[in-house]
Amino acid sequence: MMFRSYSRIISAVVLCLFTWTSGGVFSIAHAAQDAVKKGNVKEQQKKAEGPEERFTKATEELQKALSAPKADIETKKQRLKAAKTEIETLDPEIRKQFAETEKKLKDAKLPNEILQRHYKFVKHHDDNLAELKRNIDHVEKAKNKAESETEIDKTEKFLKKVQAPKRQKPLDPNNLPHRQPKAQKREPRMNKEEFERDFKKDKHAWKKENRIMVAANGSLAGILVSNSVNATAPLKKEPASAADLAETIEVQLTPEIRAKAQELEYKPVKIYEWVRNNVEYVPTWGSIQGANMTLLTKQGNAFDSASLLIALLRASGIHARYVTGTIELPIDKVMHWAGGFTDPVAALDFMSSGGIPTKGLVAGGKVVAARMEHVWVEAWINYFPSRGAVHKNGKGDTWINLDPSYKQYTYTNGIDIKTAVPFDAQAYLNQLKSSATINETADYVTGMNSSLTQQTIQDYQARVQNYIQQNHPNATVGDVLGKKEIIKKEYPYLLGTLPYRGAIRGAAFAELPDTYRHKLSFNVKNDTIDISSFDPDAPPTADSSMNITKSLPELAGKKITLSYSPATPQDEAVINSYLPNPHADGTPIQISELPSSLPAYLINVKPELRIDGQVVATGAPVGLGGTNIFTMTFSDPSYGSSQVVNYIDAGEYQAIGLNLGNISQDQLTALKAKLVATKTKLQNNNFAGLTKDDLLGDLLNTTALIYHAELSTMNYITAHTMNVNAITLPSETIFATKLKVLTLWGIPRLIQAGGLNMDADYLMQVVKAKNGNNSTVIQYMLSSGMTSSALEHSVPEQLFSTPENTVEGVSTVKALKIANDQGIPIYTVNQTNIATVLPQLQIDQQVKDDIQNAVNAGKIVTVSKTNINFNGWNGCGYIIINPETGAGAYMIDSVKYT
Repeated sequence: MMFRSYSRIISAVVLCLFTWTSGGVFSIAHAAQDAVKKGNVKEQQKKAEGPEERFTKATEELQKALSAPKADIETKKQRLKAAKTEIETLDPEIRKQFAETEKKLKDAKLPNEILQRHYKFVKHHDDNLAELKRNIDHVEKAKNKAESETEIDKTEKFLKKVQAPKRQKPLDPNNLPHRQPKAQKREPRMNKEEFERDFKKDKHAWKKENRIMVAANGSLAGILVSNSVNATAPLKKEPASAADLAETIEVQLTPEIRAKAQELEYKPVKIYEWVRNNVEYVPTWGSIQGANMTLLTKQGNAFDSASLLIALLRASGIHARYVTGTIELPIDKVMHWAGGFTDPVAALDFMSSGGIPTKGLVAGGKVVAARMEHVWVEAWINYFPSRGAVHKNGKGDTWINLDPSYKQYTYTNGIDIKTAVPFDAQAYLNQLKSSATINETADYVTGMNSSLTQQTIQDYQARVQNYIQQNHPNATVGDVLGKKEIIKKEYPYLLGTLPYRGAIRGAAFAELPDTYRHKLSFNVKNDTIDISSFDPDAPPTADSSMNITKSLPELAGKKITLSYSPATPQDEAVINSYLPNPHADGTPIQISELPSSLPAYLINVKPELRIDGQVVATGAPVGLGGTNIFTMTFSDPSYGSSQVVNYIDAGEYQAIGLNLGNISQDQLTALKAKLVATKTKLQNNNFAGLTKDDLLGDLLNTTALIYHAELSTMNYITAHTMNVNAITLPSETIFATKLKVLTLWGIPRLIQAGGLNMDADYLMQVVKAKNGNNSTVIQYMLSSGMTSSALEHSVPEQLFSTPENTVEGVSTVKALKIANDQGIPIYTVNQTNIATVLPQLQIDQQVKDDIQNAVNAGKIVTVSKTNINFNGWNGCGYIIINPETGAGAYMIDSVKYT
């Protein structure tokens, strides 16, 4: 999604945020914030294209004309002649700008190194222009058709070589961005020795063993019931150690943890009962959130709940540790625990799809129980004689089993809206079809009445609202949708045993082994290019990419940004020379004083990854506006690794918003408070302690997290309506500034502000129907995917629009709606019609390649015949759907953004 309006003001400020040393930059930030607040910032008038931009456009259009297969030789010759005239007209203007730049650099007394960069770039222009002219001369002097074709082909290849390549993120049609993970079902381990392998050299050995699980539609034959070993009794051996009180990656004794422990009076009974009775269980596997985030979200898997309980106990001076093992439960208890399933196989599939090693146990041809690996807590308690009711630190005598994640729920059905307020879907579809132009032969539709859709939805919403107000005036959201409430358990003492019949105790440890942790790796490297044509003296390219890996508990709730700073003091000096000086009278710098562009070829920048504002990794220098390949790798203890690859223009500012299962209200409240505090500082000219990450990183990060929060809310409503259970696996969304990079002979010459961009390119869920009906899962995934796309434009529009300035965004679904409203045919492409449809599409070749690859892999694609032009944005939106699962990719291709 891309959008504009006063987002351009924010992006313009980014051009000046590579350095943060002068008071002038603070004044710029203040001016931008103040102008937006007052609503008096008007869109800057679109400037006429500069000579370099017109020159580059002319050479690109010439290359396309020469490569056109249907054009004859004489037509191509005429096009070359016209291009030669145009280029010779533009060249003096370019040289004039080169001369002005040289003078500016000398007047600013910039280092000789910068002047040499300028001279090399001028030579780069001279050499390539000379070669193009020679090629054109050779075409003009060709003696026959064969010579003409040879010289034209040589000219076309040269022009193609010196074009800046268009970078588009790779699309794997078998791993669409909005999907469920491919199930890798594993049986639970059954003896202590297998668990102890977690501490041995080959920590992944047990994962390689042949494991099976009851398939959703598979046979139950061959699954046997075996007796479990009861290991739930208290343990008096193994005295506690200092490690059982220490902080770890998961167990951080934050102010929030310490405050909650104090609130619970440091009593083990109260601590255990609070976690057990307030934290909702999520059936996933591995450490994801850590203790503090679990406290904020009040939901988590067995690892996260155990981490929270251990943190609260350790904050109270009580020794505690993790225990892994295998437990056995009656199938009705599992169905309840997993989320109110009515189909036992669906419940087991839900647990195993979350990564939990699970096995169904059968008797009489029916699933009667489930065996699964699990994690719980042991606490060193002063157990005798009060059974933990009165605990004295340092007087522990027994390791007590405490399982905070296992619980049962009360499920309350919501209002049957479908019956109470019926909706005639068929009549609506008939109306919609009658408003559209449908060409069944060519497989396209257009002109569908989108206002009818909006009006129908609004009318139905009004009917539902009226029904609820009249018949259930005091209804809560839970009353309408249905509720899930933990059945609370409270005792005056600790029971000392686990709350199920059997358990096999595997291994205990004060800190989780690293193999149990979800991780996220960040890699930034320069795009591989041959720079010898630009700088023959440049040394060979070495692998100096930025690499860093963090566990998700280390990242939970933290702001992650990727931005750029000047690579050297010399680069910083170039930027400063283009910035306005602070006003002598102390008045703020005005937006109109900011440079509209920066000379990209004179400035090198370096990528910096920040966590909560602190630089944790730095990458290799790259030219401003050059291409970096940014790869994020999610590592899951159950599913292995998944990569997200993006091409980014060096100089952009990105916030990576993580959703580790839920965005808590406490998170959003804290983010809002920080933004308000920054705003107040700016208004009061108080810049003490402010950094560019406070000003811009917080804004981008907050927007990304609000996106996740709204999507989670919509998914929750959709799941309840469709009678499915859906959980969010670790996911990410990037919200970033964009740059408009103007190139000359394939090298970035200037950069300009280019708006902001939302990209939700890794949204992972586990979704199962409570009754085992897979068709509702597909419907849910399609609905969730459409919602995820719509929120990419609507969330920034909501956050950035003001009464005086309306933000307009473009997402996939909005681009397709605009195309429909403009009468552009919308095609549904599949394996039966791709041969006839693809040649008709007048869109970028890379999009066509995506469509071809997706359809070859059995996917269905929805795409407009041509690009749309919307507020200066030119491109198309297209949707790739897996019809068997509902997984999707909601893509936009920007041909030009001005």
